[in-house]
Amino acid sequence: MKNLIIKLTDEEFKKIEEEAREKGFVLISEYVKYKLFGQSVRNTNESSINEALNPITVELLNVKKKLGELAERVDSIELTISKEAANVNKNVHEQESRRERKDERRPIQEPKRSAIDYLKEQGVMYESKLTSLKNPDAFFEKLESQGAKIIYAAEERIAFDPSFYQSFVSKLAQIPTSDEKEAQRYLSNQEYELFQRLRKAGGIYFDSKDKHWKMA
Repeated sequence: MKNLIIKLTDEEFKKIEEEAREKGFVLISEYVKYKLFGQSVRNTNESSINEALNPITVELLNVKKKLGELAERVDSIELTISKEAANVNKNVHEQESRRERKDERRPIQEPKRSAIDYLKEQGVMYESKLTSLKNPDAFFEKLESQGAKIIYAAEERIAFDPSFYQSFVSKLAQIPTSDEKEAQRYLSNQEYELFQRLRKAGGIYFDSKDKHWKMA
């Protein structure tokens, strides 16, 4: 390769520099060649640039392709995770539903009720009807210790819930007749049964002075 030296004034150099810039040349020497030999020089330069850029372009295309493949894999993984999460949620929901149905079918165990609870519910208990008691004495003693009213009749013991007892005594005081059948009109069936038992055992009597029934 031969070297050519051209001497220029400042004005000439500045003019060539401006022309080179306007034509898109980076190197002034390339612009001078272009001026001397025409378009062929520029084409040669462009070819050289293209040859230099081609490997880079290929690499960029490869990178773009790999990025596309990576994006597809990421999308596939996200889809798989989404499906698995949906299945997990479905399984959890089904398990909770089965557990709820099982709990609904499971009978609710009521707390064990004591003798005093039954007495409050029934109002009155007769020893003669409690045939399954193994220890009647302990049973009635326990009721009495828990606040029940116990009447010791000739043939049996009778346990009262205090509220029922007070209500019964109040009703006795409102019966103005000594006729037992007439007295039934003032009492419920349960109260009239108690009335008859107490009357037979001497637990109640009709006060002829006050004109109503009283506990003995």
